[in-house]
Amino acid sequence: MAASDGSGMTRRDFLRVSAMAGGGLLAACNFAPESEPVQAPPTPGPGPVGDAWQANAFVRIAPDNRITIIVGSAEIGQGTSTVVPMMVAEELDADWSQVSWEQSPTARDYANPRNFSQLTAGSATVRGVYLPQRRAGAAIREMLVKAAASLWGVSEDRLRTQASRVIDDAGGRSASYGELAGAAAQLRAPRNPVLKNPADFRIIGQSKRRLDGAQKSDGSTVFGSDLHIPGMLIALIARPAPSGRLGSGADTPESWNREAAMAVPGVEDVFVVDAGVVVVAQDFWAAKQGRDRLAVQWQRSSRPHVSSDEQRQRYTEKLDRLGAVLHRKGSGAQLQRRGNTVISADYHFPYLAHAPMEPLNVVIDYAPGRCEIWTGTQWPDGDRGVAARVLGMQAAQIRFNTLPSGGSFGRRACSAHDFVDEAAQVAKVLQKPVKVMWTREDDIRGGYYRPSASSRLSATLDSQGLPSSWAQRMVAQSLIGNAVIDELGSLAGTETNSAQGATDLPYAIPNQRVDVHSSYDPVTVLWMRSVSSSFNVYAREAFLDELAQAAGQDPLQYRRRLLQGTPRLLAVLDAAASAAGWGSAPAGHHQGIAVFQAYGSCIAQVVEASVGADRVLKIHRVTSAVDCGTAINPDLVAAQIESAAVFALSSVLFGEITLEDGEPQQGNFHDYPILRMHQTPRIDTVFVNSGGEPGGVGELGVPAVGPALANAIFGALGERIRELPMKKHLRID
Repeated sequence: MAASDGSGMTRRDFLRVSAMAGGGLLAACNFAPESEPVQAPPTPGPGPVGDAWQANAFVRIAPDNRITIIVGSAEIGQGTSTVVPMMVAEELDADWSQVSWEQSPTARDYANPRNFSQLTAGSATVRGVYLPQRRAGAAIREMLVKAAASLWGVSEDRLRTQASRVIDDAGGRSASYGELAGAAAQLRAPRNPVLKNPADFRIIGQSKRRLDGAQKSDGSTVFGSDLHIPGMLIALIARPAPSGRLGSGADTPESWNREAAMAVPGVEDVFVVDAGVVVVAQDFWAAKQGRDRLAVQWQRSSRPHVSSDEQRQRYTEKLDRLGAVLHRKGSGAQLQRRGNTVISADYHFPYLAHAPMEPLNVVIDYAPGRCEIWTGTQWPDGDRGVAARVLGMQAAQIRFNTLPSGGSFGRRACSAHDFVDEAAQVAKVLQKPVKVMWTREDDIRGGYYRPSASSRLSATLDSQGLPSSWAQRMVAQSLIGNAVIDELGSLAGTETNSAQGATDLPYAIPNQRVDVHSSYDPVTVLWMRSVSSSFNVYAREAFLDELAQAAGQDPLQYRRRLLQGTPRLLAVLDAAASAAGWGSAPAGHHQGIAVFQAYGSCIAQVVEASVGADRVLKIHRVTSAVDCGTAINPDLVAAQIESAAVFALSSVLFGEITLEDGEPQQGNFHDYPILRMHQTPRIDTVFVNSGGEPGGVGELGVPAVGPALANAIFGALGERIRELPMKKHLRID
């Protein structure tokens, strides 16, 4: 892939070039304001049609009838590059075998209506673009029908569409969309295209093969790690520990051995940026050897450098004091002060690293007045803005290319845009094409981490053994800001990120209270797949099992009694129990169950496990029942749920970043392992779709797996796992 000249392309230029190159129809529907210039703005064809069009989709129809859907969301393995085109193709009545996809440029036209940016996170893609993408496809279909009716001199009413063709049954003729594209491009897009009745769907709801599958299978997909542009150098950065680089007053390099690094053949330069000491070389190995020889001595800031043991003690002490109350129902936890028997348990969760398979990397080609960037990212417009600030440019002057990512789990949606920020700083000094690479150790030692957390749950039971009151108190770092925001947010009760999965308790418990301590710890933290639900739901669902045990009731039936008012959760609970054969596990096997609801979707999961001699844990099966409304592509939904189960098991079994005086103690997959093939259980997914608009599924499958496993382990051992990871308590087979 060659670098562009970075000169940019106007909207009009793009229209003209597209028309000349394709001779087909390039249609766009957007509602973004025109005031902000964008990169390669692709809005030819009918142009903006007003606010009624909540769409940012693009469809290119070539003369040979090939249809290309341009996708604004990032492809990070979740299947966006297939699901989004399915929505458009459905309403377009496209021949799916002729549909392909392209990654969009970075432009406001492609902002997701849910977050007003190109941020791909929070299971927002499908939920945000479902109707806009369908409207875009429906509008273009109507234009093609109108064009055919005009050419044939017939009423539009007597025409129908099928497999990318407009058909006149009465006249015995048809034309392909490619043949009609030129005429359709002269028409205005309708403001209110008619959408299909879901009963007529023939693409949505089908398990279509991934559009990016062949390229990923044959290795032709270009990830950032693969990308090379002419004259490109490689840069590695020696950075301070995560707890030494937060905000002002961060650790700074006091001394380093520049001569030793420069002595490595291939090393071309050594200099300092905000992120640390940069070694630039002709290839990765030279850059790494050069960095290894730097021997950087850091001038440590005055801020405390976190140690995990000290933090754990501090968090535990905070559990004894009331935090900011974020949720209250009934009399809160007052019943717990009236002489009722209180059942209580503390849970503790460590920092976690995202550890995507492809470490971070950014290619940047900068010279004064022009810049082009390539990287796998979940937030291209935010990244571009940060690069523009660093380079003193307008965002529109930067051509920003979003590449497929080899995993992310939230790491490439960093609100600090750290990896692009530092790459821009390197490029500003170097003014040559450069790829700034992170090694696996950089990725795992470098944060940004899912926060560590502690949680205390307490409850009282009524005469039927059901909880009459419920209280959850947690301590965790805020994901949204610095120390000031942490403290103010906590006091004001507005920092709700830490309470995800706690304040939306689905169970019919009359008296509830949730309070939070947003602790300030100088460690860079970031959301991770399922955010705070990953630990809050573990505590909630494991503790509910403790209540069921205290009441002498079956955990499944206990949940059923408490979920009578939430029919969707009750349905997936029953479906998961049925599919897993609840209560009929093989001898020596034990089952645990848990539920979770968020992003417009519901899930129940059953884990079947055994614990053998020497406390060896073996996980045999994970069964999930999912209600995500309409499943656009059931196979991709199942893949998301299955990958989530593997992700969750990796986290709860092994995941732990420990800090000693601010230094992470783990660095690669040998001491920060993920689930291996032979440890991966059978995973089954069943659907209980309730119809309607689709819910999110990218994070849905993570939170309930851990507590379901913990509940199964209790069945085997009679022990509660209240501190993660589980490797502290059991051997993992």
